[in-house]
Amino acid sequence: MLFYEVAQRYLEQDKENLAPLTVRTYYWNLKKIQYFRPDLECTDINEQMVRDFRRHLQQKGNKPNTVIKALSVLRGFVRRMLADGLISENPFNKVRIGQVYTRRGFLTTSELKRLYLNYQDQRRFLTETEQDVMRAFLFSCFTGLRYSDLHSLDASEIFDYKIRKQMHKTGDPVYVPIPLQARLLLPENLKSGPVFRVVENSHFNRTLRTAAKKLGYYKHIHCHLARHTFATTCITLGIPLPATSKLLGHRKLETTLIYAKFVDTFLDKEMKKFKKLG
Repeated sequence: MLFYEVAQRYLEQDKENLAPLTVRTYYWNLKKIQYFRPDLECTDINEQMVRDFRRHLQQKGNKPNTVIKALSVLRGFVRRMLADGLISENPFNKVRIGQVYTRRGFLTTSELKRLYLNYQDQRRFLTETEQDVMRAFLFSCFTGLRYSDLHSLDASEIFDYKIRKQMHKTGDPVYVPIPLQARLLLPENLKSGPVFRVVENSHFNRTLRTAAKKLGYYKHIHCHLARHTFATTCITLGIPLPATSKLLGHRKLETTLIYAKFVDTFLDKEMKKFKKLG
């Protein structure tokens, strides 16, 4: 069976449960595999094929993160095919994909405070859709929810100002007490149904940037920036890393530690411990 046909069938089956941007990312990376080996059979996927595909991407000038993403997509489909008995061995047991860390954008605590207060004071100057988008973005800045979780967040998942939700990306449960700033962003008389009106991802980001400029924020901004902002704000405020990791729904503390690299105040605070030496 041709790999591309099987992978495409898997993607069609999962389409309704994935964000549109995720679906496009999968399709785009599948096209790369098809371009590399148009006649690739499922049984042809082995260690050498994976290494050859990585070399092909590198020779095409793909950046390290782009190569890693393409290999991750391939690995995801390989796991499905293994489960369905279409492949007998997992080539990724012998091929390490690797991981590249890049600087993650985020709002500083002063930028977040200014944007939040400007929204509260000037939201009447925004269109209804811009208000919806900015409210959801700011809520994410104070809770760490991803776009997909904002989109699916239901009133039934909030009780006593605490979020108890199964995360869309990982399927893991997350528990997030909602801080006061975020409570003020919730709709009044919230009883049932979706908490926020969240438009399609690319539309969300375009609208968000327009709304941000009206509120005096001119840096490049997008939905996932809110999650990074939540993580770095937790670290800046001194919330212990294990607690921050739990709030974000990370399975490994190492993932959360990535954010600590970018928070200078965190490093300043930790180095002050040398004063204990006298």
